[in-house]
Amino acid sequence: MAVLEVRGIRCGYGAGFALDGVSFTVEAGRIASLLGPSGCGKTTTLRAVLGFERLDAGEIRVDGETLSTASSTVAPERRRIGMVFQDRALFPHLTVDDNIRIGARQLPASERAQVASDLLRAVGLADFGARYPHEL
Repeated sequence: MAVLEVRGIRCGYGAGFALDGVSFTVEAGRIASLLGPSGCGKTTTLRAVLGFERLDAGEIRVDGETLSTASSTVAPERRRIGMVFQDRALFPHLTVDDNIRIGARQLPASERAQVASDLLRAVGLADFGARYPHEL
């Protein structure tokens, strides 16, 4: 089943379009990424999925619910979707496991290792905890 469906979306800025006819589907349990050169529309696509950009055409659906069309949009805070930017989001001198443990610093030290392990396993990265961000 599709978790995210982006169908023919178009977003314009001024006289041009940052996106024109972008479509893709992300199935349940899959990991997806947007790759391309600077200025090709990756961030605009993500901003549209988050609800920060209005569509000029197309449709965005999550779990079968229509979140955005050219005529209507669900507010970003009601979408239950988050985004973490890759750039400067992790400490490059720490392993992935150590970066997660910093995020769990409110927990007792004895629990941080288990939390980090559980989170890595939940996102399918259980074997990557000892790597550094540049190695991912």
